[in-house]
Amino acid sequence: MLPVEFRGPADQILRGLIFGAGERWVVLVHGEGQDLDAWRPLAHFLADRELCVLAFDMPGHGASDAEWKPELAAPAVLAAVDFARSGGARQIHLIGAEVGALAVLAAAARGPHEPDSIVALSPTMDDRVADLAHVREARAPKLILVGALDPGAVGSAEAFYRGAIGHCELTQFPVSAEGTYLLAGEWGSHAREKVLAHLMHEG
Repeated sequence: MLPVEFRGPADQILRGLIFGAGERWVVLVHGEGQDLDAWRPLAHFLADRELCVLAFDMPGHGASDAEWKPELAAPAVLAAVDFARSGGARQIHLIGAEVGALAVLAAAARGPHEPDSIVALSPTMDDRVADLAHVREARAPKLILVGALDPGAVGSAEAFYRGAIGHCELTQFPVSAEGTYLLAGEWGSHAREKVLAHLMHEG
């Protein structure tokens, strides 16, 4: 693991860790109230499969500077993408959880370069981060994962799925866990393998 920091929106310093190495990068974006530690199992899993993984703390979370402002979530993702490109990334895959998934979709929709693929774990609607109509412009191949036993989360995931442009797959697991918690428990290995298969297919 390599500690890194880079400049985010409003001149904030964002801090994170790089797992693994190579030209195929995966950027991990946590949900509100979490930090990069939520991604450690998946980060190690992907790094062991020759992917370079950047997990970073969103503004106002973990070791990153400033306070949490939802409107800065998508710009923070774009800053992480720029950092990955400056680090030699030839491919960039974006994975987000809950509000982080919305930020990933919004960043993909407004950024100058489409990511190679997107994974959204229990994407959450939050108009402070982005409007659902705007994130539709994220045309990269998408995989949406959600726990089937949480009706609210399923409703949000289905709304994103119905509004998606381009290839999009929605997978439900028979659990109540959502977000990064989908990657743990008895269905966690299935979720991790599903994510890996999506990245490999699109890479």
